[in-house]
Formats: sequence, structure tokens, C-alpha cells
Amino acid sequence: MIEPQDPLYEEARAVWNGMVNVHPRAVARTAAGEHVRSGGGTILVLQPEFGMGDEPWMIVGFAWVADDHQAGLKLLEQLRLEAPPDQEEVGATSWVGWQGAMDTVFPKGSRGYWKNVAFSSLDQEVIDVLVGLASELTWQGTGIDVHHLEGAFGRVPEVATAFPNRSARYWLNVYGFWHDPSEDDRLTAFARKAYALMQPFSEEGQYVNFLGAELGPHDADAARRAYGQEKYQRLLALKDRYDPQSLPPHHNIPPTPV
Repeated sequence: MIEPQDPLYEEARAVWNGMVNVHPRAVARTAAGEHVRSGGGTILVLQPEFGMGDEPWMIVGFAWVADDHQAGLKLLEQLRLEAPPDQEEVGATSWVGWQGAMDTVFPKGSRGYWKNVAFSSLDQEVIDVLVGLASELTWQGTGIDVHHLEGAFGRVPEVATAFPNRSARYWLNVYGFWHDPSEDDRLTAFARKAYALMQPFSEEGQYVNFLGAELGPHDADAARRAYGQEKYQRLLALKDRYDPQSLPPHHNIPPTPV
């Protein structure tokens, strides 16, 4: 648990808040990341300066955290064989560098909207839905992420952290980022459509950072539904201890009334 008086606080809050500039009472981090591997695909139309036109591109991100870099490179070679890249960038990086690798794609001050779905099947029916959604992207300002979980992530006991569902194999995140308020209705509608189409394959759990803005920051029921009652009660105990005055974060958990 990293608190404001700790030397790593500014770095930790920058990593976990992304584009949102807030000062949490505490930032929770895992104690160690040995043998963690993380992979995921992002589909979006890149910004004009990338020179990739108006077609959607898939960006595959892969991170290996362990002392044995050669083992990670062997896995990367398997990925190259399965999906030969048009371009690639490989190299050691810091955790902060990895988290900020896409910052130029999401310029500061962007308007945003998110929807997310946990799921475990990646059969042809699900693939057809995802490919259909991706093929509709002809504008810059919307992204589709498919995060592959399992591995070290899935080995953590369900009760060990607040994350709402570690048994799901995949997590879909559909989001918009734009500057013109006149685009609000169109781009939020696409995210809602993607969310609705994936509901037949969805599992329990909602990642609170990606809940739709229409729920508002003070909807306690939204947080309770996302985490489940048991985890919600544990988070409430932390809230009462570290933030009894209730600073205004995203999708707040109200402290216990006194």
C-alpha cells in the first residue's frame, strides 16, 4: 500500500490514474511480478501522424516480467510465427514506460467513454462478433481491446484482491477518446452496441475503471454489482480507514455513515 508520504507515490499515482489527475489516499500494488506474462490485442484507427490511413489496425502488446528474458523471447517468437507482424518494436522497458506506451494515441484532455465485458469463450461465434465490430471502425477515436488473462493473473486466489473475476479468460474493453462534444452520441453508441452484442457470452464482474459514464461517480450500487457483496464489504472497510471523508474518485464507494 503506497500512501502520499511514500517516495514512490507520485510515480504510482501517475501509472494507475492514466489520463485522470487525482491524488488517491493510497495506491495498492502487488508485492512481486515474477514470471508474469501479459498479452492483449488493440484494434483502432491510428492517428494521422502514424501514416496508416483510415483502416483499423491490430496492435498486439506483450509483456514478460522475469529475470529469464530468453524465456520471454521464445514466447515472442511463437507469437511471430502465429501472427507475422507488419511492424514490431521489442525491448526492455520500465513499468512506467510500458504503461505510457500508448499515451500519444490518447491525447491529454480527450473526452472518454468505456464499456467492458468478461468472457471465456473465443469460438467462431465470438470471433465473428469481434471482427464485425472491428470492421466498422473507420474513424479515429474508438478502440477495442481484448485482454488475455489466465497465467499468473489467474493463479492469484479470487479472494486475494478486489479484481471482480479472475476466472474469466478474456476481458473486452471498448472505449472512445475524442475532443469534439458533438461526437458524444455517435461514439458512445458504438461502445454500447459492442457491449450489447457481447452480452450472450459475458460472465460476472465489471472493471470499475471501464464502467459507462452514465452510471455517475456516486452510484454505490454500480460498485457493489461490479465487485460483489463480499469484496465490496472489504473495500468499504478500507474506505473507512483510509478515506473517511470520501475524496471524489471514479465510481465511489461511500464510507460508512457516522
